[in-house]
Amino acid sequence: MKNRVKRIRDRGTVSHRRDADTLMEQPGDFVLVTRGVHRSFVIRCPDGCGETLTINLDPRTDKAWRFYRKRNQISVFPSVWRDNGCCSHFVIWNHVIVWCDKYWDDSGVVVEDDIELRKKVLSVCTKEWQHYTEIAEKLDEVPWDVNWACSQLARRVNALVEGRDKLQGFFKLS
Repeated sequence: MKNRVKRIRDRGTVSHRRDADTLMEQPGDFVLVTRGVHRSFVIRCPDGCGETLTINLDPRTDKAWRFYRKRNQISVFPSVWRDNGCCSHFVIWNHVIVWCDKYWDDSGVVVEDDIELRKKVLSVCTKEWQHYTEIAEKLDEVPWDVNWACSQLARRVNALVEGRDKLQGFFKLS
């Protein structure tokens, strides 16, 4: 295994993609490219392969990821799955790299204001199935945080029911 990192490191914002490379020094370093709107999230691959990834954030150009800066933490949704090069698969969630390997380990992620977030989630949940991304959109919250909050509400306090199989990722009031 290469020298995988567990956290991203913010190296700043530039207006053109060509200016990003000089700011990144090590795996997990990222630069945000913004010109009026967020254009791309440029990151030195966190698995240590040495490659630089450009993640599109502008839905006007092609398939785009969502960029979140909430509570001074950076998240990108959905996951980043490289189908060439090192073929790594990871989630960027609240400044933490969560590797999508055999064992999902999100123990390094801190969901701040978690009690308040759970209250917000419950305020929009109904008896109908809703995907956590729909709930996140309604609340203007990070989907990873909302999925975590929904899972907590289902598994720990039985306030929600979590779907299975084709309904994985869906939740409703119990």
